[in-house]
Amino acid sequence: MSDEKMTRHQIDLTDAEHEVLDRVRRVQGLASVEDTVVWLAKTRMRRGTEHITGRRGPRLATSGGKAR
Repeated sequence: MSDEKMTRHQIDLTDAEHEVLDRVRRVQGLASVEDTVVWLAKTRMRRGTEHITGRRGPRLATSGGKAR
């Protein structure tokens, strides 16, 4: 993801966690595990907002993501 305002953090993953993220990456057609972590965080925030407000927010746009 090319958002220059995004803060970078190092996250240590176990082999099992990395494998799960890599599977999600392949299913969603994302370029990297890093992109997958960002995609998952944004998806969770959107769903949480939908749950709280009862309204559906804007959908995530991913470059190179899987068309639905």
